[in-house]
Amino acid sequence: MGSNADVVRTPFLRLRCVLISCGIISILIAAALLAVTLTVYRVHEPVMTMNAISLNDPFAAAAAAAASSASSTTPAPLLTLTVVVDVSVKNPNAASLQYGATETSVYYRARQVGEALGPPGTAPARRTVRLNVTVDVAVGALLGDPAFLEDVVAAGAVAVATATRVRGRVAVLGGLVHRRVVLEMNCTATVAVADMSISDQRCLQHV
Repeated sequence: MGSNADVVRTPFLRLRCVLISCGIISILIAAALLAVTLTVYRVHEPVMTMNAISLNDPFAAAAAAAASSASSTTPAPLLTLTVVVDVSVKNPNAASLQYGATETSVYYRARQVGEALGPPGTAPARRTVRLNVTVDVAVGALLGDPAFLEDVVAAGAVAVATATRVRGRVAVLGGLVHRRVVLEMNCTATVAVADMSISDQRCLQHV
């Protein structure tokens, strides 16, 4: 027959075993939740794709004005070239991507000739959104550039560059895990004056 001390000790031993078991189960559950969080809710880098760069008709008029300005002292008319940059942003995350105003700049021979801002927005989880930014370029100022006149008159084409930047933030688990990202898309292209076609378009994305 056991002593009174053994009888008292037995419930405490059982309680200790239960607490240890509960602790081990809690640790396993926490580890499983952490694994799921790191896989499902891991913040992935968004992907930006350049769909198209298009121009409006005033560019043809600008080319005609450039040709006439080359042999005339008459001041060039004030013309505006509209460059439309069409990009897509893919959000591969399990949470939405909130981004600010889209910044787009147009360059000619490394000189910025136009800049515009697109509206801010949200890319839903695992969805792709399309962003169109319209940039107005004062062609009249370019007509005073001898290099621009040479490209238009002699080569019949103009090399341009665009730079688009999107700043955003992805937050998961109620904001406990978040990451700020900056997407940049730099493109170069050659614009043929005769038919407004764009060739040799090359783009490079940087995150």
